[in-house]
Amino acid sequence: MSAALAAPTVIHLVPHTHWDREWYEPFQVFRMRLVELVDELLDSMEADERLAFTLDGQVATVDDYLEVRPAGRARIERLIAAGRLAIGPWQILMDEFLVSGETIVRNLEIGWHAAETFGEAMPVGYLPDMFGHIAQMPQILRRAGIGHAVVWRGVPAAIDRHAFEWRAPDGSQVRTEYLVGGYGNGAYLLAIPDRLADKVARYVEAGRAFYGEASILAMYGTDHAVPSPRLAEIVADANGRRDDIVVRIETLTRYIRTFDDAAAGPDAAGAASAGSAPVWTGELRSAARANMLMNVTSARIDIKAAAARAERLLERYAEPLAALHAPAWPERLLELAWRRVIDNSAHDSVCGCSQDTVVSQVLTRYAEAEQIGRGIAAAAMRPLAGAAPRGTIVVVNPTPADRTDVVELDLDVPAAWDAVELEVTGGGRVATQLVERPDTVLRRLRMTGRQVPELFARRLHGRELFGHSLDGYLVQRDTTPPQLLLLMDDPATPDDYDVDELLDAVAGATSPDPEEAWEVVVTRGDRRRLAAAVPAPPLGATIVRAVEAGSDSGPATEPGTVTVGDRTIANDRIHVEVRDDGTFDVEAGGVRLEGAGRIVDGGDFGDSYNYGPPAGDRIVEAPSVVVVKPIERGSIRGSLDIVARYDWPVGVLPDGSGRSEVTAPVELTTTLALRVGEPFVRVSIAFTNPARDHRVRWHVPLPTPTDHSSAEGQFAVVDRGLVEEAGHGEVPTPTFPAHGFVHAAGVSILLDHVTEYELVDGRELALTILRSTGLISRNDNPFREDPAGPEVPIPAAQLVGPWRFAFALLPHAGSWESAGVLAASEAYRHPFMTARGTAAVGSAEPADPIPGGLRLTGEGVVLSALRRRDEWLEVRLVAEHPAPATAVLSGAKPFAAAREVDLLGRIGPEVPLAPDGSISLSLAPWEIRTIRVRPARPN
Repeated sequence: MSAALAAPTVIHLVPHTHWDREWYEPFQVFRMRLVELVDELLDSMEADERLAFTLDGQVATVDDYLEVRPAGRARIERLIAAGRLAIGPWQILMDEFLVSGETIVRNLEIGWHAAETFGEAMPVGYLPDMFGHIAQMPQILRRAGIGHAVVWRGVPAAIDRHAFEWRAPDGSQVRTEYLVGGYGNGAYLLAIPDRLADKVARYVEAGRAFYGEASILAMYGTDHAVPSPRLAEIVADANGRRDDIVVRIETLTRYIRTFDDAAAGPDAAGAASAGSAPVWTGELRSAARANMLMNVTSARIDIKAAAARAERLLERYAEPLAALHAPAWPERLLELAWRRVIDNSAHDSVCGCSQDTVVSQVLTRYAEAEQIGRGIAAAAMRPLAGAAPRGTIVVVNPTPADRTDVVELDLDVPAAWDAVELEVTGGGRVATQLVERPDTVLRRLRMTGRQVPELFARRLHGRELFGHSLDGYLVQRDTTPPQLLLLMDDPATPDDYDVDELLDAVAGATSPDPEEAWEVVVTRGDRRRLAAAVPAPPLGATIVRAVEAGSDSGPATEPGTVTVGDRTIANDRIHVEVRDDGTFDVEAGGVRLEGAGRIVDGGDFGDSYNYGPPAGDRIVEAPSVVVVKPIERGSIRGSLDIVARYDWPVGVLPDGSGRSEVTAPVELTTTLALRVGEPFVRVSIAFTNPARDHRVRWHVPLPTPTDHSSAEGQFAVVDRGLVEEAGHGEVPTPTFPAHGFVHAAGVSILLDHVTEYELVDGRELALTILRSTGLISRNDNPFREDPAGPEVPIPAAQLVGPWRFAFALLPHAGSWESAGVLAASEAYRHPFMTARGTAAVGSAEPADPIPGGLRLTGEGVVLSALRRRDEWLEVRLVAEHPAPATAVLSGAKPFAAAREVDLLGRIGPEVPLAPDGSISLSLAPWEIRTIRVRPARPN
C-alpha cells in the first residue's frame, strides 16, 4: 500500500476524570464538586451523542452522586446501555499494598455487581494511580473473568512498549496497557481548542517510541476534571483538517475491546500478539517512569493498625464463626462493615496522605467496622456458650487447624484450693499460671436500716447491682454492726432466681429499727485470673473448667515451661538475654541473633508520601540509661521490660539543613514476652513521642549477610533485593511493605499489620515503628523532585503522644517455607476467643466437644475467607507456597456437594467428594481457589 493510501493513525481519546473521594479536602466537600461535575457531564452527553466518558473505574463515584441526585439513575443507565459511559469494575480505587488480599477481592466483587445493576461493568482492571501493584493482581483479575489491566505507576524500564503481558506468581496473565505519561497523558491536548489539529501530530510523534506504528491512547482528563462540553465539536473540526490522523472519542472499554476483536486490523489500536509483547512477572514497584511514593506505608501507622484490626475481625473471626455457628447469617451487618473497610481502601484514605479531618473519618470508619465485626463474632459464640454449663469457659479457635493457644481466664475457684488446673473437653488437664487473685469484697457500705431498701430502689436493675449479678444474700446479726452480705456473680444461681424474696427478707431485717447502723458488704466467691495453654479444634471450641490440682483425675499435661530471670527469658524453644545497652541476644532453631532491638531515631524532612532526611541528619541510637525489669514470672507465660532513656531532637530546622539542638527526653519501654511452646518472642514497644519530623526504626542484625528479603503480602510471598529501580526524580529508598511477615537470612518477623521494612546493606532488618511528618506533600522534599500533592499542613500526622508498636521475632534455620513461618504467623495474628458458659447447671462434667468446625490441611495453604451463601459455605484458599500443595477440607458433617466458583461468585464445575465427605484439592504454587460446599443435612 502506498503512503498516500495508508490508513490514518488513530488517537483513541478517552475522556475521563480521576476522582479522589477524599484527600486535601474531606469527602463531603469533594462530593459536592462531584455532583456538579456529573450534572454537567450528563447534560453535555445528552446534548451531544458523540460524547463518551469513563467514570474512573470505581462505582463509588456513581453511588456518591446518586445519594444526592437519586433521579439521575435513569440518565446514567441510558448512557451505559448506549455504550457511552463506562463504570466499574472496582467499588473503590484502592491502594493494593496497604489492604489485605481479601479486601481487594471484596472491593472487586461489590463494584462489579453494583456496576451490573446499572447495566454493565467495565471489563478492565483499571488501576490508574495506585502506588505500585501487587504480584497477584493478574490472578485476581483472571479469576474474576477479566483479561486486561491498565496501569501507570510501578512499570519498570524493561517495559518499552505500551502493552505487555503481566503474570502473577501462579502463571496467570493479563494483557496490560501501560498509561504512557500517566492517566492524564492527553489532558492538555485541548488546552487551545482551535489548535487541536496541530497538537495531535506532536502527540503522535511523542508516542512513537512506545506505540510504534500502532494507534495511540490519549487519556483526556485529570484529577476532579470534566471534559469540555465542546469536545465533540472540537474533535470533528480537527479531524476535518487532517487525513493522516483521526481522533476517536471512546470509553476505555471500547479501546480495550479492540484487542479482543479477532478481526481487528492495523487501525484497531495495533494490537500486538501475545508472543511479541514484553512479559513481566510479579509486583510492579519501579520508580523508572513515575513516582512510586513508597513511604506511604509508614505514614499514619495508626491507620494501618486500624485497618488490620478491622480486616482480621471480619475475615477470620466474624464471617467464619457466623458461617459455622450462628443461627442466622448477619448479611446486612457484614455488608455495612465491609463497605466501611472498602471505602477506606482508597489510596488517599488508607495511605494517610490526607488532611487531618479525613484521617479522623477514616479511623472512625475502621472503628465502626471493627465494632460490627467484634459484635458478630461475639453473637456467633453465643450458641457455643449455650452448650457449656455455667462456671465453665468456652475457648474458640478461629483458625482451621488444631492449635493450642495461651488464654487468660477469670474463673470462680474455691478459696481452699492451693493450686488450680483446667479440665478440658474430653477429660484431659492443663496446668495454669496464677495471674491475679482479685479481692472477693467489691464494696463496703455503711448505712442505716432506712437507707438499705433505698439502695435497692435506686441502684438495682433487675438483678444487676454495681455492674454485677445479684445472686444471693446473707444477714449476719452476730457482728457489730450487723452485716448484710450480698452475693454476686454466682454461676450456680438459676436464671429464675427471684430477687423479690431477697428484697422482702432485707426489708424484714432492717425495718424494726430504721436508724440502726448496718454494714452492707458486696462480695463474690473466690476468683482467680489464670493463664493456660488450651488446645482447641479447628474453627471450633473446647470447654474448660477449674479443678483442684492433684485431685484424682490425673496430672495436668506439661507442654514445657517459661523461665524468667533478672535479664533473661526462655522456654523450651527460644532463649533471650538482655545486654547492658538495651539490645538483646536470641537463640532458637539453631540460630543466634546478637544485638537485636537497636532503636534508631533520625530526622525526616519529607512528607506523607516520601521519607527525606535533613541535609545534616542527627542520628540518635544509644540510650543514656537502661533498666531491665522482670514483669511476669510464670511457667505458662513470662515477660520483662527494657526501659531505655533517649534524648531526641524535637524537630527539623525550617530549611531542612539539620535537626533542632533542643532535645526532649523519651522513656522507651520494650516488653519481651514468651509463652509456653511458642517459637517466637513477642515484642512490644511503647513510648510517648515528644518529637516532630522524625523516623524511628527497630533493627535486628542478621546471622549471615543476604541480598534478598521475602515478604508476605496479598495472597503471595514476594522476594525483593537490596535496591529499587530509580527514576522520575525520586530517590528509590529500598523500603517495602510487608503484611503478615518479613523474612531474611534466618530471621522472620511476624507482623500485626502492614509494616514498612528495609534490608539494610544486606546485614540487618529495620522496621519503621513510627514516622512523624507535618505535610501532605513538601514541595522541596529532598528525595522527590515533583510534588505529590498540595503542601497542606497535617499536624496530627506527627503522632505526638502515646505510641505502641508490636510484632514477634522468630529466628530459625533454613527458609521461611521449611521453618513453618506461615503457620507461626497464623497463630500469632489469630488468638483464641473466650466466652462464659451459659447453660443451666445440670452436670459437673464438661459437655461433649462442640460440633460445627471446619478443618483445613495442606502445606502452605491459607484460609482467606469462609462465609455463608444460602445453604452453602463459600471457602477461599490460597497456596502461599512455591511448591504444589494438596488441600484437604473437611467439616463436622460430611459435605453433600461442592462446586467451583470464581471471585465474582459465578458457579463453575462440580468438585468431587471423597468417600468420607471431605474434599481434596490439588493447588498449584500460589494458586487462589474458591469453592462452595454444602454440608449434608441431618437425617
